[in-house]
Amino acid sequence: MKHLFLLLIASSILLNGCGGQQEDTPINREPHYDEVENLHIEWKDLFNQEEDKYYAYVYSVTCTPCSMLRSEMIEFSQKNYVSFYFIYPSEDIPFVDDESLAKSSLGKSSLDDVYIYNTPTLIEITNKVITDYSNDYYEIKSFVESFSEESI
Repeated sequence: MKHLFLLLIASSILLNGCGGQQEDTPINREPHYDEVENLHIEWKDLFNQEEDKYYAYVYSVTCTPCSMLRSEMIEFSQKNYVSFYFIYPSEDIPFVDDESLAKSSLGKSSLDDVYIYNTPTLIEITNKVITDYSNDYYEIKSFVESFSEESI
């Protein structure tokens, strides 16, 4: 029975991610992401990248699903399949408790209309408009794996 309870908790964390990921850490906050430091952007720059299409990955170092995806996301970003950026949570990011409000960010082109439900979150931006939004561990993992399979 104890194992079932632990399994249910672990499943819940993986499916729901880590909510409200504002952390009180200094600006030097990506100790495990040093190898992609050049790919980090600030939240305020979400729509300010030069590419027509790119992805932004909002993560936290204290988020279990993020930790489980860390190596894959770093490796994926270094392979240059797509333009890819990392965003670490800050007070600027509007975390919300309503997942449907966060999902309403799809189709938006203004930072004032974009919300984050939890980490990890993967956002696709095409021509300065959010064209895909995922805050599900398995969807993000499948996205990364789809590129690896395509390259074979």
